Amino acid sequence: MSRRSQFGISMALVVLTWGMNYAMTKIGVERLAPVNFVFWRFLGTAAAMLPWMVKDRPRRWSDWGKLALMGLVGVSLYQWLFATALSLTTAADVAFLFNLSPLMTLAVQSVTGRRPVTRFMFWGAGIAVLGVLLLAHASLNGGWLGDLMALLAAMAWSAFTVMTDRFQLPVKGLAQTGWMAAVGSLGLLPFIRITEPWRLGFSTWGPLLYTILFVTILGLSLWQRAVETEGAGRASLYLYVIPVVAALSGWLWLGEPIGWTEGLGALLILSGVIVGEGRVGFRRPPSRLKSL
Repeated sequence: MSRRSQFGISMALVVLTWGMNYAMTKIGVERLAPVNFVFWRFLGTAAAMLPWMVKDRPRRWSDWGKLALMGLVGVSLYQWLFATALSLTTAADVAFLFNLSPLMTLAVQSVTGRRPVTRFMFWGAGIAVLGVLLLAHASLNGGWLGDLMALLAAMAWSAFTVMTDRFQLPVKGLAQTGWMAAVGSLGLLPFIRITEPWRLGFSTWGPLLYTILFVTILGLSLWQRAVETEGAGRASLYLYVIPVVAALSGWLWLGEPIGWTEGLGALLILSGVIVGEGRVGFRRPPSRLKSL
């Protein structure tokens, strides 16, 4: 299987698991405080990843520092903002606003010159943003505080994505996920109230287990590998597809409506990803040499 095919399959799994995560997390934080939900999620992730963490860990203090920064930004800050936003507004709102993060990532990369940013990426991002705005116009009915939290979460995720691309840590895959989860849970420890989620019923520990196994262990590991091999700009374009999955899961599990506006927005999002990947574009025909 080619590297491009592996990248496509990996990002498809990321989109599916992370798209369903919006509804799952919103259900989970109904009875468990967002900071507690995030803490238990990543503490469980770190415990599950312990065998890989023991075998693969940073050797230099500089790598420990980078790993700690990624854990605090990508877990403690981002995940707390994400879960809090879902407790205050709709899953669709959070998904739509979060999808501003790829534009933030592309903007940072263009300024820093870390990775080449093609015109197809900007055209694709522009088309996809039209889809996001169309979906947002149909569904922006949540509280302003939740929407603000979602916007801040998008900024935190963009920073984490650039860090992942820039740092290129020697610790990879499941071990890296485990170490970041450990750091992130420690960062949240001062803010939690000890609550045993398994005593709150399946509606709490079920989503918690889903986020540990599929969103964090599977999804985050695939995401980090995709960013490191193909670049943050290209990988971030696939995040535009997540609101489609989030809207569908919100409709199925939370009763959030889906109409023709959402369908058109989803089509624009998918088109934007295709254009951004450079799979569709306009090329000038080769010019003919004039005879002298």
